[in-house]
Amino acid sequence: MENFINELPAMFDKYSNLALENIIIFTPKIIGALFVIWIGGNIAGRVQARILKYTEESPRLDTTLGNFLASIIKYAILFVAFLMAASLVGIKIAAIFTIFAAMTLAIGLALQGTMGNVAAGILLIVFRPYRIGDYIEADGDEGFVDDINVFTTTLRTMDNVKLILSNGGAWRSTIKNYSSLGVRRVDVDFGIDYDDDMDKAIRIIKETAAKHQHVLTDPAAPWAKVKALGESSVDIQMRVWCKPEYYWDVRFDLLKSVKEAFDKGGISIPYPHGVEIMK
Repeated sequence: MENFINELPAMFDKYSNLALENIIIFTPKIIGALFVIWIGGNIAGRVQARILKYTEESPRLDTTLGNFLASIIKYAILFVAFLMAASLVGIKIAAIFTIFAAMTLAIGLALQGTMGNVAAGILLIVFRPYRIGDYIEADGDEGFVDDINVFTTTLRTMDNVKLILSNGGAWRSTIKNYSSLGVRRVDVDFGIDYDDDMDKAIRIIKETAAKHQHVLTDPAAPWAKVKALGESSVDIQMRVWCKPEYYWDVRFDLLKSVKEAFDKGGISIPYPHGVEIMK
């Protein structure tokens, strides 16, 4: 015990000198590695931004594909920067790849869903069920497609809420694309009183719809026919075509315009009445 206590100063000097040497040796390497990662991150961000800008400005390139490729290239540059940083510290690249392969296998088994999202993202880019800017419904949510990257699809709802869907969930669900065909049909039902003139009401609906600036005549002119005989009304359905971006404007505008035209034409819309019985 006494010998150990006597040797403590020498041991302290030995290990403190060793620690100091390692600090002197590795501090510049660590600083250099961090600098390389920082430079790599900046380059990755700039390259991604440049690709996105070029994609937006070039009519020959698809925005969806450009965003996806920009995301892939960004992660590839970051990976190369990480390898260079590790090499500066003194870690052998071959050892990194060995560790990376083992980690990939372990992570792939543990995060099968995440790998599935990557595969689904590639399938979405290849088969193009939707593109950036389309209005879609997928995995129970709907909105405008703002971004498609390696892992997720970002939607923007009509009330400006950001939704992030996993690519796997979107790919496995039924996808409704309301924009891809270029036109969309607007169906609106109107109920009129049984005593009113049905032919007159149909004529008013068609004429009112035809006056709207966003209602199209191709693939069909405004259409209206009796749909059903309800308990208290004759139900007439109107069908008109418009571009997808004007769907809600056309629907809401015609609800108002047809009601006003009915009022002028003497067509009434029935509503529930209450009868009070006095005893």
